Amino acid sequence: MKNQKKAFTMIELIFVIVIIGIVASVAIPKLSATRDDAKVSILAKAIQSVKSEVASSILANNKVPTTTQQMIDISNTLRDLSSFVIVNNKTINIVDTDNSSVVCKTITIDDGNISNIKLLLQDGNGTTAICKGLQKLIPDNNTAFTIAGNLINY
Repeated sequence: MKNQKKAFTMIELIFVIVIIGIVASVAIPKLSATRDDAKVSILAKAIQSVKSEVASSILANNKVPTTTQQMIDISNTLRDLSSFVIVNNKTINIVDTDNSSVVCKTITIDDGNISNIKLLLQDGNGTTAICKGLQKLIPDNNTAFTIAGNLINY
């Protein structure tokens, strides 16, 4: 009796490699999109948190933060997400998580009229996938988010 070894044929191995290639060509782009969606979600949550923290601080302390350090001191989000957020006095730039030189969104404190303080939310100059996703998820707030002044009824 001949001693025969059991093994896969070359054709079977080629079919397996082709199937793995097809699955990979579908799965890898989906995985990349999921990663970008997660980053957009982190940045969107950061924007909402910063708006809330800044508004709460202004209302509680009855003053507007005027320096970068004062802005960082009033916001845990700005401190914790410092790699995604660039603070410059009364302007907060939300940047792309992969490229910190690309500004996706800008939050500005407009306190020119002390009786009507506003938080302005505007799109940045970023055109990356993460910036586009964030700009689509959180549109510009051209009407401004009034946080103090004569529009507040007590």
